[in-house]
Amino acid sequence: MQIKIRNPFIQSIWFKLLLLIVFFIPPYSQIPYPPIDTAEVIASVMAQPVIEKINLLLPIAKFFLLIMMLIPFLKGKLASHIFMGYISFILIIVAFFQNMSFTQNYGFVWLIGNTVIILIAAAVCIYDLFKQKTILSRENLQVQTLWVLAPMLLAFLMPYGVNEQDVIQPAFGLSVLTNEAGVTYCMITPIIIGVMILFSKDVYPPTLSIISFIGFIFGMMNILTWFVFQNQNWWMGILHLPLVILSFYALLLSRRRFKSLF
Repeated sequence: MQIKIRNPFIQSIWFKLLLLIVFFIPPYSQIPYPPIDTAEVIASVMAQPVIEKINLLLPIAKFFLLIMMLIPFLKGKLASHIFMGYISFILIIVAFFQNMSFTQNYGFVWLIGNTVIILIAAAVCIYDLFKQKTILSRENLQVQTLWVLAPMLLAFLMPYGVNEQDVIQPAFGLSVLTNEAGVTYCMITPIIIGVMILFSKDVYPPTLSIISFIGFIFGMMNILTWFVFQNQNWWMGILHLPLVILSFYALLLSRRRFKSLF
């Protein structure tokens, strides 16, 4: 069933193009750098973002991410409000503090494009929350979509380590309980999208469409990074497959119910 949404701009290709333009806003760097070093600047921020320096926050955020996976099974609208409220909050936190870092070679660096586009995703969730657009109900569990639990679990665990050569590799130790998945956009978003797919009957299609499109942009950029430019760290590319797969599927799902070019 297709739902008519009275918001032609959000439905248009122009909004998606705007999101792409925002994504490619150049980073701010305290120490100037040549454009050819942009990828290195971004990598330096992702390696040590400000948010990961708050060690106590990591297991707490991961615990709340687990709660968000389970809360739709509660009965009533309260579950929807808690879910949308928390993801709005955590996306705002991540938008700023996962995209800022005090780097060794470039000083303070801020990935402005990343921050703005994640804030757009957060704004969509806040709108959805206050307008009560999305209702997550256990009665609406779509059994045929239970396959999404596998990529959601991979994103939640984020099992990785770094060897002596600084190469990222699989690691399934106790670190999966305390790592940074709960404050990492590319691991949080598969959980958000996965829950919305599982209980998609009363999910607001524009919310699903926009979050998924933004997630797909991040996912494809990371696939390019980890499988092409830094292919020695191919395992990190594997860990970003849940974001790509679930974002793409959710885009198709939202298109069925929301007349959009994407």
